[in-house]
Amino acid sequence: MMLALSVAITVPLLLLVLLVDNAQTRFLLLFFIWGSTAGFLASEINSELLAVAGISLQALQIQFAPLVEELLKAVPLAVLVVVAPKYLRRREIVLAAVFAGFGFSLVENFSYLIQQQQLSSFALTQYVITRSVSTTVMHGTATGVIGATVYYLSGQTLDQFGFKPLFALYSYCLAVLLHALFNIVVLFAVLGQTVAILSGLVSYLVLWVLFRTLH
Repeated sequence: MMLALSVAITVPLLLLVLLVDNAQTRFLLLFFIWGSTAGFLASEINSELLAVAGISLQALQIQFAPLVEELLKAVPLAVLVVVAPKYLRRREIVLAAVFAGFGFSLVENFSYLIQQQQLSSFALTQYVITRSVSTTVMHGTATGVIGATVYYLSGQTLDQFGFKPLFALYSYCLAVLLHALFNIVVLFAVLGQTVAILSGLVSYLVLWVLFRTLH
């Protein structure tokens, strides 16, 4: 199912990439496409962890999934560090990282939606809104933290080996921490969902202000 969802999202976007003339738009779309692909890969890895390692679902959500998912979402940033570091000096890299997180959340949200078909129409709508606001922003923010760190670290010294991998690792750890804290919060039923929505809205506002400032 996750593979089908990922393909259904990725194929139309790939066709759009071929049609769009604007280089920045293509760049952002490619990150979004990777995010949706990472959603499928993370699902497969998480399923294997549940089946092979014998860990509980709660342990997966809090301890393992954030590690796996944040690593997968950040893969394009690591690739650019190696093959095209000049792109890291562009402010759009921060937005591109957020796009990767949004692409990931789209696949994840659809997969959770399919699993909740037993809910009433109203309850299902409430569930979708909750996840759309909170989870989407969480994934975008977490990956955006890594993107922003890479952007600021690249500076003018990347070509002279001035890039500091340790700080990139710190940003990854922060992204994992934010992700894990979010997963803990949503375990608390109604209260957790309320906090998740509010934190999502606040995070989105902060992101919006930061992007406006950068531009």
